Amino acid sequence: MTSLAFIAGVLPLAIATGAGANSRVAIGTGIIGGTLTATLLAVFFVPLFFVLVKRLFTRQRPSQE
Repeated sequence: MTSLAFIAGVLPLAIATGAGANSRVAIGTGIIGGTLTATLLAVFFVPLFFVLVKRLFTRQRPSQE
């Protein structure tokens, strides 16, 4: 939610017109692309790392037969 609000706030930079618009568009598209990429990577990799670390530190108890 925070990422989407940040992207919405930076959106005017990405669609800027007028004097100096080229630099604003470059900054805006870079920020939006980086934020989207970081958000999507976090959605997939944070749960993955959680499972991996949990498996690493959870010890298997031997079965008693």
